[in-house]
Amino acid sequence: MANPTIVTAIVFIYVLGMLAIGYIAWKRFRGTIEDFYLASRTVGGLVLFLTLAATYHSAFAFLTSVAVFSSSGVSFWIASMAWTTLAAVGGYVLGKRFFLLGKARGFITPADLLADFYNSEAIRVVTALLQALFVIGYIVVQAIGLGIILSIASGGAISYELASLIFVAITAFYLVLGGNRAAFWTDALQGVLMYVGIWIVGFFVLFKFFGGPTGLFDSVREVNPDLLKLNWGPGLFTSFILAFSFGIILLPHLWLRYYSAIDVRAIKIGSVGMALYISSYYIPAMIVGLAAAVFNVTGLSLGGEKVLEPGFIKSLSDAYGSRDAVMAYMIYTLTPSILAGILLAGAASAAMSTLDSLLAATAMVLTRDVYQRYISPRANESQLVIVSRLLVAAWAVIGYILAITKPGLIFDIVAIAASGGLQFLVPAAQAVFPRKVYVTGTGALAGIIVGTIVTILLTNRFPFAEALGLPALHPAQAGVIGLVFNAIVAVIVSRLMPKPVKSEEYSKIVG
Repeated sequence: MANPTIVTAIVFIYVLGMLAIGYIAWKRFRGTIEDFYLASRTVGGLVLFLTLAATYHSAFAFLTSVAVFSSSGVSFWIASMAWTTLAAVGGYVLGKRFFLLGKARGFITPADLLADFYNSEAIRVVTALLQALFVIGYIVVQAIGLGIILSIASGGAISYELASLIFVAITAFYLVLGGNRAAFWTDALQGVLMYVGIWIVGFFVLFKFFGGPTGLFDSVREVNPDLLKLNWGPGLFTSFILAFSFGIILLPHLWLRYYSAIDVRAIKIGSVGMALYISSYYIPAMIVGLAAAVFNVTGLSLGGEKVLEPGFIKSLSDAYGSRDAVMAYMIYTLTPSILAGILLAGAASAAMSTLDSLLAATAMVLTRDVYQRYISPRANESQLVIVSRLLVAAWAVIGYILAITKPGLIFDIVAIAASGGLQFLVPAAQAVFPRKVYVTGTGALAGIIVGTIVTILLTNRFPFAEALGLPALHPAQAGVIGLVFNAIVAVIVSRLMPKPVKSEEYSKIVG
């Protein structure tokens, strides 16, 4: 078992490095709202690839993927190959058009594009508010992950609540200092570290404890052969693929990355790189998750000492509110102190690299689409940056407060956010493929509202389904059903209440 002092020290050294990057980014800050959020649209292909990959992933990748592998087995791997590839393809197809339109018309937020295309300020407000609300779920899971990582790294000396507070505060601080340039730069470093880290721990566990792939799969067959079968039904499987691909890339923290690119070539490099990165990432995560399932049955002794007790996953669930602590605990328990520190710093990087982007995106949406538009239209650039920084801090506080309630498995909470993002697929697709108009402003607005309501009513994480006698579904399933209602309502209302859209102008821009 690792030495908690050494492990914690390494994690904090890493954090100091993130603060240093934030300071450097602050020194480069140009004082404009476009620079604060989009790094003045100068992000090249390599940095875009790393920031897309690191932002798309998070505590979801480093923590909850292992937790779900330990309970659902290869089902997660099969589905993840599909959703990560679809996210990259969708990101290139949609993202390239987001970039072209954003550059041509000066868009900074998702609502800028939708409100402009549909000539609708109502769509602007609804888009801004709904995206800001759904993103809270994604912020919460990063705060959960960071609390778990630092608490385990310290051997329990730092409580989960204090650990989460420390990391959330640090992330918000360097973001307030350097804006999204700090997020892009830290994401590039964190994207490398989290990828290298997951492969190191995967190989370490595979060969030290099982002698290779054959030994691992033989052990899994002995304790629970169902983990090597597809355990998700077609409906759930398809819902996960759609929610964790389009649902995530249409949330503002991914959307603004496409606006930030320096050119279309950067979008292409970023999308292809993200596909390769993310698709291969889950291989070592699966190794660790299946190993955890084995040790949860057999236990594990090292040097005559029992380091993992049978049923240890339940003990972690009781302590942290879900199975998400499995990965961090195995790193701390099974690897030498220095390696554990580096790997847990990598785990922290996975969460921080998404948390900073989420906080920036939420502040951006509320500053640009609500404050600047309706509260203080005459605010200058300096005032808008101040408001943005205050909103970063406010959303960080909200995320932290919700995280310390230990709301459950990160996988399920992310699905709530993704199901909300999914409701913007119909209006976004129409705007970037404008030659034939099926959806106009009134229809798009009605579709978003109806789809969101259906999603909320059917989601099993909320009390409404049971109270109304409706089926209580996983958030991903609820989101897909909401999307179907969204599309139907959008098309029907658009036929009944047609409104002009900027299809000809947008067609010229996107080619």
